[in-house]
Amino acid sequence: MLIREFSQDKVSLQKLAAISEFLLGRLEDTGGKKKIMSFESFASLAQGQQISLTPALLRQMSQQAPLNAFINDVQGDDPKTAQVIFQGADQTPPAMTVDQARNTVDTMAKRAIDIG
Repeated sequence: MLIREFSQDKVSLQKLAAISEFLLGRLEDTGGKKKIMSFESFASLAQGQQISLTPALLRQMSQQAPLNAFINDVQGDDPKTAQVIFQGADQTPPAMTVDQARNTVDTMAKRAIDIG
């Protein structure tokens, strides 16, 4: 493990949440509809707050409050090509084959029977 992985304190999460909230506010002010940002740009803003990030670390941190209210996902592992997906971004759901859809429905039905 790296030292930066241990330093995921509440202050860092709050700073990242504040950056995310600012960016979402700017998107709304300018009428921007695309709520996807390059990881490099986001990491550059975080670096200004003395927070060093990797895509995997941001993905992990985005699953914790308060950051999970702003960031939906971080796609990709390469810092040059990774993207930060904010809440409310228009994303197309991944395509499922017919067999995958049937398996999903079957699993959900079995869970419903077990609960009921």
